[in-house]
Amino acid sequence: MSKILKPLQRPYAATLAKRLAEPRRFMPVVAGPRQVGKSTLVHQVTERLDASVRYASADEPTLRGGDWIGQQWEAARLEAAGRGGALLVLDEIQKIPAWSETVKRLWDEDTRAKRPLKVVVLGSAPLSGGRSTSTFFTAAIPAPRR
Repeated sequence: MSKILKPLQRPYAATLAKRLAEPRRFMPVVAGPRQVGKSTLVHQVTERLDASVRYASADEPTLRGGDWIGQQWEAARLEAAGRGGALLVLDEIQKIPAWSETVKRLWDEDTRAKRPLKVVVLGSAPLSGGRSTSTFFTAAIPAPRR
């Protein structure tokens, strides 16, 4: 008789799930060194959500600019409008120059328009998003430890 093994549940999965269940107020940021399981953590949580999830990674070198963030954001907005809410996951965000300014602008637009779009940002440390990053992204979730 074979045993079916459950996948290892990443630390902080419950914390992220709780943050995503809260009303849209803050943007969770999962930050830490490369290869510690940030993407795995987010995938484990999002696959259990009863919501539309758009996952986008800035790993592709030709897609590194504020326009790329805007394109992903707009596609997620369309999903959110059609379904009463959605989640946008932006992975490897540190590869996009001036990402925090673009993300903050789009987040603020959605807040003013009362759009039901939640966003999770993932990046390898250090996330060089500028001075405002620490005050804007106040719901940061530490990356899992090895």
